[in-house]
Amino acid sequence: MPNAGSMKRQNRTHLPGLSVIRRFGQLKCLRLEATSVKNEVKFKEYMATLCELHDRTVSKLLTDLYWKVLEPFDDEECEKAFKEIIYSCRFFPKPADFREVILGKKSNWATEAWIEVLNSVARIGNYQSVKFSDPIIHSVINAMGGWPQLCQMEAKEEKWKQKEFERLYEVISAREGKHPDYLPGTHEMENNRIGHDYESAIVQIGFNKKIKYLQ
Repeated sequence: MPNAGSMKRQNRTHLPGLSVIRRFGQLKCLRLEATSVKNEVKFKEYMATLCELHDRTVSKLLTDLYWKVLEPFDDEECEKAFKEIIYSCRFFPKPADFREVILGKKSNWATEAWIEVLNSVARIGNYQSVKFSDPIIHSVINAMGGWPQLCQMEAKEEKWKQKEFERLYEVISAREGKHPDYLPGTHEMENNRIGHDYESAIVQIGFNKKIKYLQ
């Protein structure tokens, strides 16, 4: 944050909804407007605002991470989260902070994610590659051995697998880091193992509450 000496060389400009700082005549914080944050340019403006307020460097790694975190949510939800976090957070927000603002402080996030996974195991199976709208699920399932292995669990294992999934979900969702784009299925993994050039159709799960195939 700027010190007392630097503040003398700054002047504040008040825009609707946000006070921004002009430093040496250049606008450093960006105005919040009621436009789509899923637009990449506008999303980067919101991120630049956050980084400026918390004296953080805007990096590609950082913006890519938060873009992925917000991917499952619509424009209105994302904009509300950015505004609330900008006005209320004393420290730079973690990915979990955005999820809490959008979804509320739910103790059952992990349980809801598990239900979606369990339904997908039954409907899709281990052969297809899958992509969940919540990328945290990818990291959790990889930590449990991967999608094909999870799909082959026996009914008697389900209770313990759920406990493991929910524990890992809470741990992984609380830390920063990139998540895999999707989970490869048995077809893709076996073909890659023997060196075949194989392009698997990816089943996309949880986007718009429907299941659809990506070519």
